[in-house]
Amino acid sequence: MVKSKKKVLLTILLALSILMLCFACCFINDNTANAETNEELNYNQTRGLVTRISIDIGSYGDSIWARACNDFTLGFSTIQVYVYLYSSPTFQYTYRNMKLEAIDYIADLNIGKKLEVTAPIDGVERYWRARVKYRMDNKDWVEEETQSYLVNADGMLL
Repeated sequence: MVKSKKKVLLTILLALSILMLCFACCFINDNTANAETNEELNYNQTRGLVTRISIDIGSYGDSIWARACNDFTLGFSTIQVYVYLYSSPTFQYTYRNMKLEAIDYIADLNIGKKLEVTAPIDGVERYWRARVKYRMDNKDWVEEETQSYLVNADGMLL
């Protein structure tokens, strides 16, 4: 019985030694890598984990606004944001068939902050649509848009 306990203990110690050796090899390989490569890796790594940017559209009576808001960002990151406002005399299912009325950009939209663009109604009933394009750190661009809203000549959303 004492011999079997010694064998089990010896097996556990051997396994732990092998595991520590593997970690040591990985650590040594990581530290001896080219310094330029490490700088490139650090630049390409994202600092933030997730962000939530909302887009909204509304009226001030004589003008239409489109607003992007950084509702939530987890982690320290840079959020680049573009806000677009489009109009059309007829209903459109996409902004691609509409006229660009206003655009704005910010290099870093912090949490709780907003970016807004406005365009005059000019007393004409039209359909309006807002779009936001954003990206966190060096990740891919994300696009979202509102539906098309009919706004009468007095600025009332119908």
